[in-house]
Amino acid sequence: GSMVRHLSCCVGALCAALIFSTQGQHVSAFADVLQLSAGGLSSSAAASSSRMQSIARGVGRSFRTLSASVESVDTDVISEDDKSLAIEEARAKLQPHFNFPLDSWQLEAGYEILQERNVIVSAPTGAGKTVVGEMALWSAFERNLNAIYTTPLKALSNQKFVELRKIFGADNVGLATGDMSINRAARITVMTTEVYRNMAWRASGSKKADAEDAGDEEDDDETAYSDLVSNDVVVLDEFHYMGMPGRGGVWEECIITSPPHTKIVGLSATLPNADRLAQWMSSVTGRQTNLVEAAKKRPVPLRYLYASSEGLNSMFRDPDAGPGSPNGLLGLRGDGKPEKQKSGRSSKQKKKGFSAEEPEVIKEGKFPKGLQVNPTLLQAIEKKRQKIDRRIHRKALKQREEYGDEWGGQPREARLSAREEQKERDRMMRQEMRRSVPSLPFLLRRLNQKNLLPSIFFIFSRAGCDDAARYVCNDMRQKLKIRNNQGGGEDELADEPRKGKRKSRRRGRGGGRRQDNSDQDWYSDESTNLARDESGRSFRRGSGNVSDQTMASIFDAESRMIDRDDESSDGSNPYEEYAGLGLLDLSAVTEVAARVAAFNEENPELAFDDEEAECFMFGVGSHHAGMLAAHKAFVESLFKAQLMKAVFATETLAAGINMPARTTVVCSMAKRGDNSAMNLLETSNLLQMAGRAGRRGMDTEGTCVVVATPFEGPTEAQSILTSEVNPIKSQFTPSYSLATNLVARGEGKLDVARSLVEKSFAMWEQSEANAALSGDDNEQDTDDVLQAIAEERFMDTLKEALLSLLAKGKFDKPARQKSRVYAIVDVISNRKMLKKESKGYLALSRMLELELNTLQYLEREVRAMDLPSDNAEEDDLLGDLFAEDINHLEEEMETQKKRVKKSERDVNTHVFANMAGYANTVLLGSGPEAEALQALLAEARPDKSNDPVSAEELTTFAKSATVVSRKKRKLMSKGAGSLDKSSTQSLLDSIFDVGSFEENTWNDMLALINVLEAYGCITPQDEAVFDTQDQTYAMTQAGKNIGMLGMDNALWGLVAMGGAWDVANESAELDDFRSAMESFESDEGDNIGTASAEDVSSGASDEISKPQQEAEELISLLRDLTPHEIAGYVSCLVSEGSRGSSSVVESFMNLTPAQQPVIQRCLLSLERLMDVQKRLSVDETSSKCQLDLSTCDVVTAWASGCSWSEALEISGSAPGDLARTLHRALDALRQFGNLPYAPVRATAHLPQTESFGIHPEIRRLCRSAAAAMDRYPVKDPLPFDEDEGEVIEPDEVPGEGADDIKEEVAVDE
Repeated sequence: GSMVRHLSCCVGALCAALIFSTQGQHVSAFADVLQLSAGGLSSSAAASSSRMQSIARGVGRSFRTLSASVESVDTDVISEDDKSLAIEEARAKLQPHFNFPLDSWQLEAGYEILQERNVIVSAPTGAGKTVVGEMALWSAFERNLNAIYTTPLKALSNQKFVELRKIFGADNVGLATGDMSINRAARITVMTTEVYRNMAWRASGSKKADAEDAGDEEDDDETAYSDLVSNDVVVLDEFHYMGMPGRGGVWEECIITSPPHTKIVGLSATLPNADRLAQWMSSVTGRQTNLVEAAKKRPVPLRYLYASSEGLNSMFRDPDAGPGSPNGLLGLRGDGKPEKQKSGRSSKQKKKGFSAEEPEVIKEGKFPKGLQVNPTLLQAIEKKRQKIDRRIHRKALKQREEYGDEWGGQPREARLSAREEQKERDRMMRQEMRRSVPSLPFLLRRLNQKNLLPSIFFIFSRAGCDDAARYVCNDMRQKLKIRNNQGGGEDELADEPRKGKRKSRRRGRGGGRRQDNSDQDWYSDESTNLARDESGRSFRRGSGNVSDQTMASIFDAESRMIDRDDESSDGSNPYEEYAGLGLLDLSAVTEVAARVAAFNEENPELAFDDEEAECFMFGVGSHHAGMLAAHKAFVESLFKAQLMKAVFATETLAAGINMPARTTVVCSMAKRGDNSAMNLLETSNLLQMAGRAGRRGMDTEGTCVVVATPFEGPTEAQSILTSEVNPIKSQFTPSYSLATNLVARGEGKLDVARSLVEKSFAMWEQSEANAALSGDDNEQDTDDVLQAIAEERFMDTLKEALLSLLAKGKFDKPARQKSRVYAIVDVISNRKMLKKESKGYLALSRMLELELNTLQYLEREVRAMDLPSDNAEEDDLLGDLFAEDINHLEEEMETQKKRVKKSERDVNTHVFANMAGYANTVLLGSGPEAEALQALLAEARPDKSNDPVSAEELTTFAKSATVVSRKKRKLMSKGAGSLDKSSTQSLLDSIFDVGSFEENTWNDMLALINVLEAYGCITPQDEAVFDTQDQTYAMTQAGKNIGMLGMDNALWGLVAMGGAWDVANESAELDDFRSAMESFESDEGDNIGTASAEDVSSGASDEISKPQQEAEELISLLRDLTPHEIAGYVSCLVSEGSRGSSSVVESFMNLTPAQQPVIQRCLLSLERLMDVQKRLSVDETSSKCQLDLSTCDVVTAWASGCSWSEALEISGSAPGDLARTLHRALDALRQFGNLPYAPVRATAHLPQTESFGIHPEIRRLCRSAAAAMDRYPVKDPLPFDEDEGEVIEPDEVPGEGADDIKEEVAVDE
């Protein structure tokens, strides 16, 4: 009976039991349900339903949450004993492949892989999550199946390729990136995520045809499918890139389109919504996906220090607190060990008097006490404030003495005004903060003294990295001169951070016993039980993570040595001074010098200069994207070999490249964002940089040093480190390539495209949010909160729209308009001011209403007294009696009218009245600002009306903006349905981010389909169907080309090569406009094209549309180019723009005579495509077209055979930027050259209803240009298919010898 009552209350648990049962158990399970509903249950059935009972006890009330979270149910079902057995089973199968003990969470993930389940691993940086990826590769390798390992960066792919070749053998590992292809037939292939996405799309498009055994000839799709048929698992490294704007959608597409037989292993940094990602993956792939989280305590704990000119101090009050530290966040958000609360303050603490000097941030109690800023740092700030107060006071006294009262003989009060005083305080505080910034040599010496090297210094500037390395090396050279001149020891100089700085004086009786935290040496050999090898590397003795056999092999390993002559002619070693002044010992300096010499000898064009070589021998280097790949690889090799102690790098080094560092130094807490404004670092970015410190198996602890800046202090650092990491949000956006692939996959239908949109992470979150927030108990409260959120977001979006229009100069004239808009922005930004102004407007409105009522009353009184009666004598008598009263009322009316006008003026000039006016201006306009504001207004209005916004309505929105947080807290206090408070908050935050995602994304997809149809890339098959969603399309050759191009706007790439044009003539109005403009020109016209172009146009029929004529002229001009000229032209389509590039006119004049008319004709095609995209409402992100001329000259020169030094001189850019420019051009040329061969059709210049794709001769030119560009240091072997063919007539049969030749090359890392 109790079981019946229990299951009656938990109907969802029964459904869950059916979900987890097999097909064979369904019949008996349903029979049990029927018996339960009848009120009886047999003993055998009751015994067989024990699994349902155990599930029901751990489920809860909500069926939606239970069925969505597969993992949570399994966790309740599997006992600890079963879990231990599973871990031991995984250990027996996987441990032999690793020479170090595996952690329990790694084995748990390995067990899930062995059970053929998807896995998402969420672990801190440096915890060893890549080991799980290697487990997945071993599980497939041992069963003679293939595996794929993906990374988001080519540098990471190259690094992983080298590592896996050492593990699995060179013959068993291949590489596939946009730059190179090596041994693609290998059992294990390392590739970038985009490459796998393209393979998955082509494979998914051919699965149906393969299942039906259509017998079609083999194509690229079937080749891609065959590549994935035997693929058992795909490892998606750096899975948290899914939340990156612009690229995150690639990870979603990989998950949605992966074949059903392929397991997915996602390796991610710590994410707050990793469990929801696992649930979404389960629903999309149909395969159970489990989340495995590493212990929040890092295997190599972190410590956080704050560096200033006074030295190094612990960041937090508790030195063991912080993200990834031994004590974690002290219980904040469930992380770490909760600190023990003490009742009262000890007498010793009271005697020190810290409480009187501590700022408000400590007294607020926002963080656990141990997470509060170190009092030593706060006292230093307080001392600076006191110093400023004294200086302000002295300045005021000085002014009193200088400006006395000359008439009375008494000194008058010559005080600074409050504004002047605050301005002076700010200036002095900036000076003090600048003085607190430590110099890099001083900081490096401190780190070296505390045995905290090697270290990575993160600087968010390429030039800053190089300047920092040079500055440190120059300081080391300068010390040599000082030591030789003064004869003093270097240690004495190293201890002085600044000349003339006085030593701090100790006060008080206990001063002699106080210890400075900055002098604590956590990395002394005695305190950390370190062992050192001959190379000076430090390792832990008796570590549980490294076996004795492994430790012995590390100590006995001999580094690769190069034959060299270490002694000069006089018998002295020339490298002794570098060893004495720098960070390396003599043997390490000698090894570095030999490596530099060998590199320069092998790469004369890329040789390091003397200054760079000297930095390397000092043990210092830089690493950033502005360097050549070979130079970056050289720096990485030195750092890994412990031959470089300090590297100054940009944050790209924190993206997963394995460079062991004991310490990371974050030199700035802010970086420049997309809007060119300086923004504080996000918590995830700072934690990722901090996670580079303390590599497993090498250090007992890692250290993250946050450096003081002139603008940020320890409170900002504490705020960033203790803030919550933002959850991943869907970044799925459609593109032309995606649209064509979806049409092909759906055999001409758009069902697959619609299904993809519905399977995206954003749509899944929206459906989950709607389901979780639809309970009857709190439905009304939820609606109120969502309404308030919509109104709040309308106000915030209005502010962003006004700022965007201000930046575009929309409100520059008249001048008063700009100031009014800025006033509106200030009011919306300040919630207190917004509330105050809202109430002020309502008060003025009520006052105006009262004044109007008074005026109306007076008018009625006057009319009543002036009404005529039937008796004339009576009228005369009343007139005489009321004359005085009427005059008085009329005077009152005049006065009242003035009051009304004043009230109207106050209301109409109020900031909320201006706000309503500008809001309506934005709403009635066009562009992304108007679209965003219109969408949010529709959400904020329950009736969905299109009426203009009124000021009264905005006051309602303002009130919601000020109370929405309180409404959220009220709802979370109850919880939304069966969700807890944190889940409710997450749903409320996400529901509006994805509120109209499906509709908007699907509309964007339809817009792309319409443009593809207009440009003849797809053709409709059913003329009776007018709705795009119901139409069936056929793919043309141009559409197939677009599906194979990996550009941001693949359609524009094909249009610029003459392969597609406006077949439907959607841009007819543009031609009319051009004709009207031409009528104002001279009769001779403007000869844009060359003679060949004129021949083409003169022979064209009058029936040929203008777009087709332009395309044929462009093709003719392109065919006249040489390979090196077409290489420069293609670079214009994909260039990111060089830094400090010249003007457009200057860049155009640098083009060759043959390139100039091509660019002019291309501009016409560009204008036409932009017009069509705008008419068909294509999203701005998808419609972006590039035509940058700044790199055309240098790419043309490189393809024509110029040297690397000449190319650097022509470009004027950094070597890394130039290499990236050439790589992008080379990659685009390869894409065009690898498009399928299509013979030229003898159209005789007839009107065409579809586009033909790239011309064979242009395709051949691209292949020749790629071959010319593919030379060192740009050379990346990727041979083309040998399918060259001649231009043939249409009655001949096209022959394609599509032999896919892959060449194995040796890569010297």
